[in-house]
Amino acid sequence: MFSVIERLWLWLWHLLPGNPILVRVVHGASRRTRHLWLRVGYLSALLAVVFTILVASTQGRSGSLAELAKGASQTFMWASMTQLALMCFLAPVFTAGAITQERDAKTFNILLSTPLSSAQIVFGSLLSRLYFVMTLLLAGLPIFLITMTYGGVTTGQILESFALAGATAVLTGALAIFVAMLRVGTRGTILTFYLAIATYLLSLYFLAQWGATWLEDSPPNLSGAKMSWLTPLHPFLALDVALNRVHPPPFGRLVGVWGPIRYALAYPSSAYVTWTTLLALFLTSASIFFVRGNAFLGDETYFGRFLGMVHGRPRGERTRQPRRVWANPIAWREAKTRASGGGSFIRWTLIIGGAAAALLLFVEHFRESLSADEARIWLAGLVTFQFAIALIIATNTAATSMTKERELKTMDLLLTTPLTSRAILLGKLRGLVSSAAPLLLGPVAVLMIFALFAKAATDEAPPVWFETPLQIGLLMLVYTACVCVIGLHISLNSKSNVSAVMYSIGLIIILCGVSWLLGNGLVSASQEGIGAVLAPLTPFTSMWYLVNPRGLFDSAAQLAQNAPVVRIGAAFGTVVAIGAYAFIVWAVFRGLVKNFDMIIRRQTGT
Repeated sequence: MFSVIERLWLWLWHLLPGNPILVRVVHGASRRTRHLWLRVGYLSALLAVVFTILVASTQGRSGSLAELAKGASQTFMWASMTQLALMCFLAPVFTAGAITQERDAKTFNILLSTPLSSAQIVFGSLLSRLYFVMTLLLAGLPIFLITMTYGGVTTGQILESFALAGATAVLTGALAIFVAMLRVGTRGTILTFYLAIATYLLSLYFLAQWGATWLEDSPPNLSGAKMSWLTPLHPFLALDVALNRVHPPPFGRLVGVWGPIRYALAYPSSAYVTWTTLLALFLTSASIFFVRGNAFLGDETYFGRFLGMVHGRPRGERTRQPRRVWANPIAWREAKTRASGGGSFIRWTLIIGGAAAALLLFVEHFRESLSADEARIWLAGLVTFQFAIALIIATNTAATSMTKERELKTMDLLLTTPLTSRAILLGKLRGLVSSAAPLLLGPVAVLMIFALFAKAATDEAPPVWFETPLQIGLLMLVYTACVCVIGLHISLNSKSNVSAVMYSIGLIIILCGVSWLLGNGLVSASQEGIGAVLAPLTPFTSMWYLVNPRGLFDSAAQLAQNAPVVRIGAAFGTVVAIGAYAFIVWAVFRGLVKNFDMIIRRQTGT
């Protein structure tokens, strides 16, 4: 009996805490300067959010304890949302490349030849990456405890927010390992994973704002909104309940509802932590069966053969139509041939799906089923969703623009041409922006149709002002250029597709998330005219408040009264934002051109 217990204990010890992969990664990688700076950046982002929101929420108010407690509550709300957003996308940064990095380094087959079991490989890869995520999570605990100084924040709320963030990190980590085991690839794996996360979070969040998903037994909050039945399935919706922004229905009023669903609706935070933990355990266990699959040994998989049948095999170079090449062949190659990837299927799905959703909104508004205020909210959500997916695709394409040249051994061939370093980099940047342009035209066309229709068909306040499509189009273009030049910078300095994609997408998501939280807090705390000027300065606040200026006011009457001031402020803020981001693009591009030869020589060892 004791021998069986001892063997079981040793098996658990070598599977979890004594896992060789976990010990190796934690012991070696935890000493890296890169992880030190990552922790510093994470804590700096939290401190910046706490300081900014605390100052903005207490400005112009009395110094009474009640006002300080209210300001601390607002600060804790935004800090919790920042932490949860970072956990949603930092966990994939560490875990998505756990297997693909081994494969790119040609060490995965060596790992399979060791005495390690499949379970040890999976759990070691997962836990070694989640170790850093949980370390970041615990490192921010003192910052949250500071918000309890003036009251307004309870210990239960802090524990609940940390439980939601931790469960989200575990689920995304387990899902990343599962996807990496199923699909061979680097940038494809990471891009698909990030797109899935962004689609899930954004689509469910906007659906929860729809009154048809609200529960009748849920008490309304101050703005009249009720809890959606999607709340137990979404981390941010569950966080709203934990922050008392939305009230769940009492357990006793949910009569006739099945037991587990009844518990989930009455206690959405606990239900979310429970099902995410169980699903993470299931995905991790299922990944064990794919460790020694043929996908990692170089053989063709069933998925690969199926995709080959769907797309068809190339018929040969002689059957191709002649193509007209631009003056800069690098720009043409990036834009037309999509040499750096991006996926035509994903592009067309986004374009067609956005057009179908916009057509549905147009029909509902034409039938007067949607008021102008409701149309603005849905349009803002649709434009924000499309722009978020477009940014992820553009970032992925930019992150592999230079690393793939090295992997395909075409960098040396490129350097032998008469093209200068400036022409190469300018062609890359122009081609990347041109490749992302079709994804940006859809939201602009939708807004233009709504603006023209409302202008011609009604005398009321239009859902979209006539200048809004132009402002949104210019802002999206400069935001995309900024994202592309950052991805190009990381790609030039990286040695593999995995590291370039991971750091590029992770950095862009963190920057956009933190800027949205800071910008949204500043816009919400500012007066209407100032808020209209500040909204275009960050990507997603511009998408939301320029399309839906009603969010700056408490009523539609106030919007109609202050419309001229808001439109002038939005135009001024748009001009300032375009100039600021264009300067960032120019400064980063200039640095790339200046250091191009030195970086290439250092990487080639010549």
